Amino acid sequence: MNESEAVLVVERGPVPTTQVPLQSEQMTVGRSAGNDLVLVDPEVSRRHIRIIRRADGFAVEDSGSTNGTFVNGQRITHLTLLQDGDTIDLGDTVRLRFVALTETAASLEESAKPDTAERPTQAYSPATTPPAIAQPMQQPQPRPQPPAQYQAAALPSYSALAHQSPPVYGEQESRRGRGLLIGCGLLVAFLLVCAGTFLILDAYDQGRLLYCGPLSPFFEVILGPFGYNPMCP
Repeated sequence: MNESEAVLVVERGPVPTTQVPLQSEQMTVGRSAGNDLVLVDPEVSRRHIRIIRRADGFAVEDSGSTNGTFVNGQRITHLTLLQDGDTIDLGDTVRLRFVALTETAASLEESAKPDTAERPTQAYSPATTPPAIAQPMQQPQPRPQPPAQYQAAALPSYSALAHQSPPVYGEQESRRGRGLLIGCGLLVAFLLVCAGTFLILDAYDQGRLLYCGPLSPFFEVILGPFGYNPMCP
């Protein structure tokens, strides 16, 4: 099969209407970033299915998912050959559709072939003028149209889509917000520890350990302008 003969369309899920061409020998679909098609959805396992190119077409295989894989509503447990228009459900919330363009491409190529049928010839003598032969006017043949269910969806640029990394939605925002909350919590805890340590040293032995110790030059610079002069032995 050629590279442009099969497309996987996301009909329902986190990235609806996305169309991915099946160009490699196999393609993996799942929730983790290491898959060829990433679908961030609670029903999708980290590595949910695998689509394999074979001599007789494409086949889908469940990779041990939690919520199961269904082809045309039937749960599959082994490698299953895909037909044009088959639906692939991942759990209850994600639906993919397999689109095979083989028949459409073949019909277009057949209509483009010139008419090579042999026409009978009429023998004539060189001494006479050959009779004029009226050539019938050939009517242009209408080009067959693809099936109606595929006319509305325009395929994107596959070369640009192949060089893009699989989209990942929802995880970056949650990680950024979680990191901000952790940073604020650590800052508040550090300030509370510093304030508690200062109060304990200030109350112990009338503050001599705090104001008359190694930090006494610091407190003289800070508190000196306010008239504070600690009584150190």
